[in-house]
Amino acid sequence: MSNTQASLATLLTQLEPHDGGFRARWHGTLLESAFQPVLSITHQRVVGYEALLRVAEPASAGIGPATLFARATPEAARELDELARCLHLANFTAQGIATGWLFLNSLPCPAPGDWPTQAAIDSLCRHFAFPHERVVIEVLEQRAGDEPASFLEARPAPGGRDFLVALDDFGAGFSNFDRVWRYRPDIVKLDRSLVQRASGGESHVPFIANLVSILHHAGAMVLAEGVETESELMVLMEADVDLVQGFWFGQPHASVREASADAPALAQTMWRRFADYQRRSQLHERVDLGEVTHVMLRGARVLTSGGTLAAAAAAIFESANALRVFAANEQGEQHAPSIPAPGIGPPARLAPFYPDTNSNWSRREYFRRALAAPGRVTVMGPHYSLHDGALCYTAAIALDYAGATHVLCADFPPALALREPPQS
Repeated sequence: MSNTQASLATLLTQLEPHDGGFRARWHGTLLESAFQPVLSITHQRVVGYEALLRVAEPASAGIGPATLFARATPEAARELDELARCLHLANFTAQGIATGWLFLNSLPCPAPGDWPTQAAIDSLCRHFAFPHERVVIEVLEQRAGDEPASFLEARPAPGGRDFLVALDDFGAGFSNFDRVWRYRPDIVKLDRSLVQRASGGESHVPFIANLVSILHHAGAMVLAEGVETESELMVLMEADVDLVQGFWFGQPHASVREASADAPALAQTMWRRFADYQRRSQLHERVDLGEVTHVMLRGARVLTSGGTLAAAAAAIFESANALRVFAANEQGEQHAPSIPAPGIGPPARLAPFYPDTNSNWSRREYFRRALAAPGRVTVMGPHYSLHDGALCYTAAIALDYAGATHVLCADFPPALALREPPQS
């Protein structure tokens, strides 16, 4: 008998039949499984389930799995980690769930060779007659740099495994992009704290959307956990998150079917709710952007009528809370200083950027779009302003004056394009 098989045989002896499934006894503590559904926004259905470890009452006395792991020695923690995966697979397969992934947590910092290798997954899947490709090993968050070098050598190479890998708690604690480069995960799970921030402030929404885009370019699907409200779900849908899970779709439960009982109906309503959310958002945005367009065209008329950049800026400042006005030539070069709104001066902490003459803005999307559609106002953002060191929207319009093509630009605070939150 191989070491892997011997290990599995030992784990199986710790399982006890209970209520149509199994419990596990570990150092006198009874452990149970709970499951929570994972939904695909695009496919509008449940596509997987995360298995969660629970300490059985009344034996727990307030002790949870995190406490058990924290109190355990490294060797005991490894044993508990392996036992939990075995218990979850036993309970999941006992319920006859024929489709969907099963997310199984893994300790983040195993000893050399302790990574759930293809051989270990093979052994579990073979025993429970469970397809390898339905397994998602979810690596928990840990302090950066704690993994030994031998662990990185032992872990399966991308493309060399049948199961999927997910990184948990991204954006919290010590999580960072280095983990993405090292693990090359199939799925990255955004921490609940990011979800809360995104729904609590509109300035955070573009950050989440850009983060999702970066993770997509790194070759990973993005899963947002801890979704508890419709407002949070709408923000995540707008940010192009792929997968979601949380109390809004279902509480963890020992029964997979019970845990996901409400999820199918809620999934079928997601896109209708999102369409309503977008209609409210777009109506509000049209009003705001209409104001920006109006003042930009007013400034453009000043320039095309022979006026100066200062006169155009005055016209823009007269009826909008613009931060500053500047212009660039067809190559994106800014030769004249920016004109700040009254009462706004260059921040001392950005003094090396001033004077801002001889700047080049040709890389900015608002500049390229303005050149592509002369005479039309384009508004982009929010993005980081090198003038103020804060987020801003920039409006731009390409026009001919003084014998050449120029792009007139103005920065506006994010409040001009704030979207109304959806009504719950």
